[in-house]
Formats: sequence, structure tokens, C-alpha cells
Amino acid sequence: MDKYMDRRMRIRQIFHDFMSKMSGSTVIEDPGIPLVGKANGKFRRYVGSEEENANGTPPAEPPSDSSAFGITSRYDNIGYKLGRRKQLINRRRMIVNVEFTMAFFGIALMLVETECFIRGVFTKTDAGSVILKSLISLSTVVLLLAILLYHATGVMIQMADNSWEDWRLAMHFPVSYLKIVLELLLCSIHPIPGDIRVPAYGVDGRYRMVSLDAIFSILMLARLYLIGKFTVVHHRLLTDTSTQSLGALNKVKINTVFVFKALMSTMPGTMLISLMLAILVIGSWALRTCEIYYHPGSPESSYLNSMWLIAITFLTIGYGDFTPSTYCGRFVSVLTGLMGVGTTALLVAVLASKLEQTRPEKYVHNFVSRVQLDKVRKNAASDVIKYALSLWRMKRQGISDGRRRTRVYGKLLQSIYTMREAKNEKISIGESSVGIVEVSKSVNDVFEIVEQLQEEQTNLQTRVIDIEQKLSNIDKKLDVLISGNR
Repeated sequence: MDKYMDRRMRIRQIFHDFMSKMSGSTVIEDPGIPLVGKANGKFRRYVGSEEENANGTPPAEPPSDSSAFGITSRYDNIGYKLGRRKQLINRRRMIVNVEFTMAFFGIALMLVETECFIRGVFTKTDAGSVILKSLISLSTVVLLLAILLYHATGVMIQMADNSWEDWRLAMHFPVSYLKIVLELLLCSIHPIPGDIRVPAYGVDGRYRMVSLDAIFSILMLARLYLIGKFTVVHHRLLTDTSTQSLGALNKVKINTVFVFKALMSTMPGTMLISLMLAILVIGSWALRTCEIYYHPGSPESSYLNSMWLIAITFLTIGYGDFTPSTYCGRFVSVLTGLMGVGTTALLVAVLASKLEQTRPEKYVHNFVSRVQLDKVRKNAASDVIKYALSLWRMKRQGISDGRRRTRVYGKLLQSIYTMREAKNEKISIGESSVGIVEVSKSVNDVFEIVEQLQEEQTNLQTRVIDIEQKLSNIDKKLDVLISGNR
């Protein structure tokens, strides 16, 4: 009896919690909320106490037969597992914030140092340049540490999701290691304090000493990829528990590519315009920096000329009035052309999808076209009757004018051809307008008709059975009457 009452109280509590959640709350569910802090009854194994979940330590419990191979694990407790996952997700979000801040702080300092050098405020050996580059190096060190912590947190999240005790199970050799190393190398590129020069040949074939700061400054802009990571961890749709659960069930990775596809489907025009403007501004600054560092005094060292060259390269026009004077500028132009080709393909796809008629528009257009074709067919049919009667009257009256008969006969043939063409075009419009929705509607109609027929057949069978029973009763009464008369 006590066990029955305990189960009844738990069912009542679950129903009460469900109704309280369905009462209109708009709070986004957090990944660690379910089952945390609700220890009761025999479900104590799945849920830890509030102090245990807060401290992040699993509860002490004796080994049980339900553990895998008789070995207990801290992830056997579902409450601890969800609480641990919630803690790690929040930690990863904070680490991404640090990465984003340090990356853009370093880029801002790099732009200030480069512009000051270009405008002659100081040289590469002055104290101002050394201080700014030192701050850039310090921000780079913090960024690299944050990247290592980000990947370590990602490994911990995989361990919590799959109940792994060994971190090496979450590292796939050599893909995971190469990914971490490449990201560290990419984010470690920055202008080094001092004036480092190396010998190189220019486009004109001259041998000169050139600075590496221009190349390091341009490659440092590759840190802008962190915008995608920042968007992933802070987008409201992607931080929702339902999205993460659906992605895990359908084996869909919620990453930067998913964000880009989602934004391209919801706001393609804004995304393409923003992408074009970003490529124009960044490419123009990179080309201008290359030309000023390695070929001072060239026409491309002007920012307006650099914007013009980047624009015509991006649009794959190439007038030829300006050309890069350095290998660095040529490299920037090639990258701009490749990005222009890709962006143009995206633009064509977006325009094609926007110019395509929607389903309601197709319905309206097809309906209007059918009405017009019906009118054309009716007019052509009336012309056929009219010209046929004209030919019959001319034949009966004995008119032997060959030119007049030929003209009327030609109009008759033209009317017949127009009527047939209108009929065929109407049939083709009807065939092209049949889509998945129409097929589904037809299937539903057929299903409803079949159900109706089955119901009528059942009613008919019931009525036949009733008639048979009545006939049987009449037969019995007749037998009684006959036997009584005898």
C-alpha cells in the first residue's frame, strides 16, 4: 500500500510540474535543468543532491549490477551528467568570448600600428611601434591559451555526452590533433616587435630588402573566422535545448556552416551584401598595405585606387588600367577573384530562388492561364463553325472564285490549329501544376472515399444481418402457427 501511494504521489508531482511548465512560460530551457535536484524514491541513482551537483562531484554510492561490466562511473548519475554538461557549455561560451575579444583587440592594435607607420607617425624601431606590437603579442598569447581551453572543454563535453572516462577516446588521430595545430598556427601569426626584413625579388626583377610586417598583418585578418564561432555559441536558436537535441538525434552538427546556411535561408540579401562589403573593405586595405610596404609611390598605394582594383577583380571584369605591382598584391587579387566567383554563384542562386513563383502564385497564374486558353479555344471553335458554314454556303451558291475559297479554307485550317494548340497547352498546364501537395490531397481524398465505402459496406452488412434475423424470427413464428393449427 505504501508503494502504491508513493507511486501515486510521484505521478501527481510529475503532472503538477508538467502543468506549471505549460502555463505560458517563455523561458528557454537550459541543457542542465531536467532531473537536476529532484532526488526521491528509487530514482536516487539518477539524481544527486543540490550540493553534489553544485560542487560537480558525483555522489558516493555502492557498486551495483546495473553499471557497465560491474564498474561504477560518475556518469551513471544522470543528474550529475546533465549538471556537468551545463557547466561545460557555460564555460565554453565564456572561453569563446575571451577568444573573440582578444582576436579583435589584436586586430585593432595591428590596424592602428600599420596606419601610424604608413602616415609617418613613427617607424618600426620607435617605442610606439614596439609597445603596440608587444600588446599584440600579449593578446596573441592569451588567444592561444583560450583556444587550447576551448578544445579541452570540447573534449570534456564529448566525454560527458558519451559517458567516457578517458579523454583519448574523444580525440581522433590525426584529424583532431591537426585541427588544433592548424588553428594555433593560424592565430599565432602577428607582427613581431622590431623591424624584420628579408631579401626578396620584386615583380620588376629588382632585389631589395622587404619587411615581413605587411604579410603578417594581412594574414592576421584570418582571425575573423572567430565571428562564426562567436555566433554559434550566442545565437538564441542554437543555444536552445531543443535545437541541440534535434541536431544530436539527426546527426546534424550545430557549427558555423549550419549558422551560415540558416542565415542564408532567412536573410540571403543581407548576408550577401554584408559579405561583399566585407570583402571590398578588407581586400582594399590588404592590397594598399602590400603596395605601400613593398612598392611605395605606386598608383595602387592609394586607397581609392585599391578599392577600384579590388572591385573590378571581384566582379571579374579586369579593365587593366591598374595592376598589382607586388607579389603580395597579386596574391590578394587572386583571392579576391576567387571569392568574387563564389559570391556571384551565391547571388545567382538567391536571385533564382527569389524570382521563382511561390505555390499560391503558381495556382493563380495557372488558373488565369486556363481561363485565357478556354476563351481562345471557344473563339477558335466559333471561327471553325463560321468558316465551315461559309464554305458550305459558297459551295451551295455555286461560287467558283478560287482565291476566295482558298482564303476561307486557310482561315478554317488556322482556326482548327489554334483550337488544338489551346487544348494541348491547357493539358500541359494541368500536368505541370500537379505537385506534392496535389498528390497528397488526392491521396487523402481517395482515402476518405475508401473509408466512406467501408463504412457503408459495414452498415449494409449490419442491415443484411438484421434482415436475416427478422426472416428467421418470421420463419419460427410461421412454424409455431402451422404446428398449432395441426
